[in-house]
Amino acid sequence: MPAHARPGRPWITTMTRRDPGEGHRPATSLELLFDLTFVVAVAQAAKNLEHAITEDHTPTGTVAYLMTFAAIWWAWMLFTWFANFFDTDDVPYRLLTIVQIAGSLGLAAGIPAMANLDFRVAVISYVVMRTAYIAQWIRARRHTTDPLRTVATRTIILNGICQLGWIAFLAVPKAWIIPAWIIWFAFDIATPALAGWDARTGGHTGHLVERYGLFTIIVLGETITAATMAITAGLDKGGHLIELLVLAGGGLVTCFAIWWLYFDYQTNTAPAGKRWQQYLWGYGHLLVFAAVAAVGAGLALAAEHIAEAGHHTRPSAWILGGAITVPAAVFLGMSALFDSIAEANCDWVRVRLLAAGALAVLAATALAPTAGLPLTAVATGAILAVLVAIEVTGAHRRTRTA
Repeated sequence: MPAHARPGRPWITTMTRRDPGEGHRPATSLELLFDLTFVVAVAQAAKNLEHAITEDHTPTGTVAYLMTFAAIWWAWMLFTWFANFFDTDDVPYRLLTIVQIAGSLGLAAGIPAMANLDFRVAVISYVVMRTAYIAQWIRARRHTTDPLRTVATRTIILNGICQLGWIAFLAVPKAWIIPAWIIWFAFDIATPALAGWDARTGGHTGHLVERYGLFTIIVLGETITAATMAITAGLDKGGHLIELLVLAGGGLVTCFAIWWLYFDYQTNTAPAGKRWQQYLWGYGHLLVFAAVAAVGAGLALAAEHIAEAGHHTRPSAWILGGAITVPAAVFLGMSALFDSIAEANCDWVRVRLLAAGALAVLAATALAPTAGLPLTAVATGAILAVLVAIEVTGAHRRTRTA
């Protein structure tokens, strides 16, 4: 065989479950490609939130943002957990994943219309994704034994019912759309629990932690990109150079501190814990991902407001400041929740520290109408940086005394 030739790959292989006791296995290139396609949907959701706040529709815009982000997160999470159970990288697996990727792009295209309660494109795209997902479980069921065979059977039935429900949802009168969506989505996200999912019965918990971490990095990257583009656009308009640079500095410190706190000081033991710990950790990441993406929207809003100073009176400085501080506080609050409840080895000192940091960040909102948005961003970044410094010095002290 020539040196440049590559080994052949079977077209179809048996879909067997992952060994929970196997060594570390990094994310595949297909998983990374799947994650990257969701950046488009995340960016659309954040842009819609930014536009809604600009138009002074903050309450309805926030609800729409959480609805759209929940749909994005749920589609991503189902693929991630399935790929953690089964990793059969054959041709049918790849083709069905491509169908799911196409559905995610359609979902992204339908997000702007969702803000006006038009769910047609989003629902159709979502059903396409979930149909391919059901097909993956049908394949898995043929080649597995209990307990995952029973889980597969229940998953197929429950998800089939879900998709019929989403199709019927398109006929719901507009006045009832939001309550109907909430009720049916609640049923949708309950299907893994009803089916009996448990990360310990199949898959690899270490790989699951890595996949969540990679998506966090992707969302952080989108946040930095959105804020950078808005600040660049503001600089192109001329003037306000110092304010925009201060805002950029505060935003960068905020994003970097979020990365540091998430990756260095989370124990991530919940996926290997009891089922309720797995679900709290897995589902709670919805607010982590949504908060990180919302930080980018808040920084972009601040940059636009600074660049357009004197031309727009809406929204108020309090709302603009809160668009930066509230998501950062939610991130800290969820970190405290994971540490205090989901993780088996709770560190109450760290929990109190994160909770105090969240309250301090929320208090920084008061700077917006008095000191301005750039200093609000700087204060947010400074508080997060102090939390990082405390964590670093504490870890160093524990290492020296060990």
